Parts: sequence; C-alpha cells; structure tokens
Amino acid sequence: MTSPAPVGMIGLGLMGSALSARLIDAGIAVTGFDIDAGRCKALKAIGGGLAISALELAAQCRTIVIAVYSAEQIESLLAELERSEKLADTILICTTTCAPEEIVRIAKRADGAGLSLVEAPISGTSAQARDGSAMALIAGPPEAIAAVAALFDILCPQRVNVGKIGDASRTKLAINLILQNNRAALAEGIAFAEGLGLDPAVFLATARKSAAYSGVMDTKGDKMVKRDFTPQSHMSQTLKDTELILAEASRRNLFVPMTLTQATLLRTAIALEGPDSDSSAIIEAVRPSRSRPEDSK
Repeated sequence: MTSPAPVGMIGLGLMGSALSARLIDAGIAVTGFDIDAGRCKALKAIGGGLAISALELAAQCRTIVIAVYSAEQIESLLAELERSEKLADTILICTTTCAPEEIVRIAKRADGAGLSLVEAPISGTSAQARDGSAMALIAGPPEAIAAVAALFDILCPQRVNVGKIGDASRTKLAINLILQNNRAALAEGIAFAEGLGLDPAVFLATARKSAAYSGVMDTKGDKMVKRDFTPQSHMSQTLKDTELILAEASRRNLFVPMTLTQATLLRTAIALEGPDSDSSAIIEAVRPSRSRPEDSK
C-alpha cells in the first residue's frame, strides 16, 4: 500500500510553521518550501520534509497550502507551478491576505493552469492558529472546499464559508479593520493608564472585567504591559493589511478615519521597534517615555 501524498506548505513563516505543526501533530506528512534556510531547518526538526523548489513540491503534493506574504509572491509561485506537468487534481489553499481583485485574478490564473484554488485567509495570530482557535474564512468552488474539508478539520477547526472567491478577502479586511483599531485603542488605554500613575498590569486585569473588554486584551494586553514584542504576528504584515484596507476604502470612496490614524501609529512603531516586532508594539507609538521620529523634527 502506498502512503498518502504529503500536504505541501509553501511559506514557513509564523503562520505556515504553525499550520505545519498542526498537521504533523495529527500524523499528516508535510513537505515544505521556503527561501529561508532557517525556516526549512525548523520544519525538518519537527518531522517535516523539504522540497528544494515550489516545482519539486508540486510534483509530490496534491494539496498545497500557500502561506506567503503577498499576492505578488503568490503570482511568482504560480509562474513556477505552471511549468509542472503534474498539476491535475491539485488544490491550492491560499491563506495569504490579498486585495479582493488580486485573489480573483490569482484564482483565474490557477484555474487556467489546471489548479483549483480555495481562498482561506486566517483571522487570528500564529499562536491561535497553532492551538486551533484561529478562524479560517473560506471561499471558492464548493467541490474543492468539500475535497479539503477533512484537512481543514485539522488545519483550522474554526471556519466559516463566506461565499465566492474574493469574499473571504473582503471579510478578512473588514474584520482586520475592527481588530487593528481595537488593538490601537487598547494600546492607547494602557499608555494612558500608565501616564495616570496606575499599575498597567492591574489596570489590564480590571479592563478585562469591564464593559471595554475585547479579545485583543487576552492576545496582546500582557505583551503590551511587559513590552514583550516577540512576534506572533509581524507589524510589517499588520501595516500591509492596513494599507490594503485603505486602498479598498479609497477605491470605493469610504471614510475610515480611525484606520488612517492607526496606519500612522504603525509606521511610527515600526520606526521605533522594527518591522518584525509583534503587532502589540504599536503601544510604543503612544507611550510618552519613548521619543518618536517626528519629535526630532
């Protein structure tokens, strides 16, 4: 009896490594590919296999999860995958957050290459993806979604089917708008409490019991209080998604004033803490104890 084909994982960053670990824990073989040698080594250390290219990975895997940074990277991957002669019946699961028109274009290109694409951006941090509490937003051909349903039971047990290709990206961006502004509000509230002389940890514990409670207090509050910016999500990725939101708002003449402000705070925090810091580092843009780039002008 032959062994089942492994699941391919292209992109072994925070999200790709979390999803790979869930599959490996469940006894599913994973073959990964990433241009970063350190990420490849980390996958191998937990029992994953490696391919030397996306093309080699496609020759081994009938289901491929894409967890890369941007739509541009997906299109570069498709250009490579199109050279394969073994794409028939292959399903791509795309977890990358894209602009809606980008993922529609990518899906059409994939279809032309004989691939089925399931859109599946994930709402939640890599830590939440790892423990199974993140939510996948699913869109695409019903038959392709049905074919990978058992895999999604492992990858992301919490999921919602939101409709046609593009609708998952639209939903993700709208959710991110709320989430990111909640995070900025929490950062400002903690910094304000500190400025009033309150113990920030005590304040956070109180806020969690108050009418102001939101889930971001659980995922990012302690990190803000402790200045622990070890990444569960990168600030550069958060800013990328914010810029996608702003671009969509501009195209449709929608007014998003809080998101405009939040984008400014993110850029300031990135200048202070670096692009790979956790998104909770946005608090450093409002803490009075830190000088900001504009202060020196």
